[in-house]
Amino acid sequence: MKIYPLISAQVFRLTGLTQVILLFLIWPLANTCFGASQTNAIPWNDTFENYTNTTPLIEGTNGWYASSADCIVTQDVGLGFNAAMLPTDTTLSNRFANLYTRIVTIEMQVRPQLYDGINYPVISSNVAAQFFINSNGYFVIGNGTNWNEAIKLANGNPAGSITNSYYNTRIQVNLRYKNHTWNLKAWTNDTYLVANTPYVNFTSNLNTFSGFDIYNGNSTSYLEEVSVVTGRQSKINGVPFDTIKSINGAHPGFINGVNE
Repeated sequence: MKIYPLISAQVFRLTGLTQVILLFLIWPLANTCFGASQTNAIPWNDTFENYTNTTPLIEGTNGWYASSADCIVTQDVGLGFNAAMLPTDTTLSNRFANLYTRIVTIEMQVRPQLYDGINYPVISSNVAAQFFINSNGYFVIGNGTNWNEAIKLANGNPAGSITNSYYNTRIQVNLRYKNHTWNLKAWTNDTYLVANTPYVNFTSNLNTFSGFDIYNGNSTSYLEEVSVVTGRQSKINGVPFDTIKSINGAHPGFINGVNE
């Protein structure tokens, strides 16, 4: 997945990465490529429950632009009544009005497949954030120019492994445009925390959010309950909390040494 943030040939389609599942990217609007632009505004969500079964997610349907008309809304896959189906070698993207905001949070429910290639994909250089799930079931996140396997939680405890593709996984991506960092949290079946990464650097220091991209390169996967919101800004004496360098020597974002 590329964040997308979840990531690209034709700008989004990561040509040749046929083994990558749910590569998720978050990108700048200037890189859009699937037809005429139709953009959403934040806050936004899509449960897919109001779609007719087999509706193709193409040509801007609620902001969705799939690379194939075979990417459709389908029923009874265990993620809710309706879900988006991503066939093999398909990219699904959604576009937003170019937004200058400090914090953006993206959440979604997915039924992922695991990466089964020998080598990791080439990391994209023109997106804010990107990640996927490797063959061992761990999230792999882009940290600047490198991939990092998230085998530990932010507090140092071992991360969980997604050992079966039938697990429903809730993914949360938090983007801090004010300092070009992001982190990822994920739960299987909405209860078991399997990933909680420290904040890492954007791949490219983008200053605005304008969409995300999901590439599916293995077996069919499914997507549901997608939402995009802006973060709430806490203040101390009128100063935004996330701009304060330290409070009595402690850095905001950490509680007893644990990343928030």
